[in-house]
Amino acid sequence: MSNTDLTRTTACTMAVVRIAAHGYEVEIDAARGGRIVSASFEDVDVLRRDVTSGASSALESACFPLVPYSNRIRRGQFVFQGETHQLAPNWDGDEHVIHGEGWQRAWDVVEQDTARAVLRLTGAEGWPWPYECLQEITVSNAGIGLSLTLRNTGQMPMPAGLGFHPYFPRSASTRLQFDAKRIWPPLGDTAPTPQAPDSTNSFATLRPVSDCVLDHCFDGWSGTARITQADTGLDLTIKANGAATHCVVYTPANEPYFCFEPVTHCTGAFEADDMREAGLKVLQTGETLHLAITIGAHRL
Repeated sequence: MSNTDLTRTTACTMAVVRIAAHGYEVEIDAARGGRIVSASFEDVDVLRRDVTSGASSALESACFPLVPYSNRIRRGQFVFQGETHQLAPNWDGDEHVIHGEGWQRAWDVVEQDTARAVLRLTGAEGWPWPYECLQEITVSNAGIGLSLTLRNTGQMPMPAGLGFHPYFPRSASTRLQFDAKRIWPPLGDTAPTPQAPDSTNSFATLRPVSDCVLDHCFDGWSGTARITQADTGLDLTIKANGAATHCVVYTPANEPYFCFEPVTHCTGAFEADDMREAGLKVLQTGETLHLAITIGAHRL
């Protein structure tokens, strides 16, 4: 998607948008955080279903976008180019500011056809820099395509990151596999320190999701992951573009879901000695950051 695409169309307010093709069906609720409400393949859920109504949190959704950063910023405070910035708290469940602002904002539907929807978000008071972001959701023979294109519309450099936060159904037979080089713990009392994955948290080979409890970020991700759902007979492949050098794995205990989140930067990136090394991008005026993933489904 080119830069000119960001301002090409006129916004409109719509109810839940449905797109479908090639056995895939996706429902999107732009007004409630640009969230995906449901995503299925041949009538089998690829993502958990959002069965809420009203102004419920996107944390109850099937998937939501992480804009203009992912994960947590310690107590909402960070320093960029010598200036301290303080973000307002955005979730009662955490002392840190979390997941950006896109998941709590209404997006506009700017394009739609039977197999594609494009949503637009304009940055607001939740972020110190102006920006515009397009979220494109498609269904094709390759699978469910999700992309974000973030553009700095201001006059000053802006730190930025992107991600997607999909929730996958989880049972005792759910298995996950992906390659990564290091693992970062959740944001704790001190800056997180990465380690090499070990037998308790490595997914180098296909393994059950239910045998570990994680809320960790992996870096050096190869950009491909596999999820098998023996209970429902689905074999899923997640493929990401080169911007997704990190992924977050969230496996809460005793929940019927888990999250595999392709993201562009590591946990704690805003307090890293080198933000760029931690995966954050510094966008100059008019520059863009693009993240794209595809979730493909096949029968086991």
